[in-house]
Amino acid sequence: ASARTCCGSCREAVLRDLGGPRSPARFLKAAGLGAAAAALGCLLYYAVLALTGYEIGLVAIVVGYLVGAAVRRGSGGRGGWPYQTLAIGLTYLAIGSTYVPFIIEAIRGMPPPGATPVPAIEGVSGAPAAPPKEEGKPADVAESPPPLTLGAFALAVVFLLLLACAAPFLAGAGNFLGILIIGFALFEAWKLNKRVIVEFAGPFKSA
Repeated sequence: ASARTCCGSCREAVLRDLGGPRSPARFLKAAGLGAAAAALGCLLYYAVLALTGYEIGLVAIVVGYLVGAAVRRGSGGRGGWPYQTLAIGLTYLAIGSTYVPFIIEAIRGMPPPGATPVPAIEGVSGAPAAPPKEEGKPADVAESPPPLTLGAFALAVVFLLLLACAAPFLAGAGNFLGILIIGFALFEAWKLNKRVIVEFAGPFKSA
């Protein structure tokens, strides 16, 4: 807490700014700056996770600080539960998004639906036998996958993000340290956007 002397008109301006109705433009600005900081924090967190294979708590706290500070700057230092919720959501999304490349890699390594594994026979080498050709279908004509629509792409992105956000909890108690680290990052983002409470004393006579 710090005490400062101000005039009557400045006092009214501060009360009007902090106590007035919430501005959608201010919230959108906070969301934009917070999203940019979340993208930067996601790249930083993923780079460290990919290079070291560990979730380093200091990096997570840095991500929470970056997002929290950006949201607070966009809100003009107003603070409050809407901005705290925004900062927490963007911070968790930034950290959760770092699991997306690992999830895509795991999905690519899965066998296609309907594929049957070919058992290996000892002493016999070579490629597996080709599947039998369906009657009436040329052998050199391959079925092309249906074109990817914009709606399907959007659903795939949403599914990946939901799966990535759930990934820290899918390991259960084995990922207790990782969940604790994420908690530290969320707390940092929440703390930076606490609502500012201003108390005035006076009026005082000038010397």
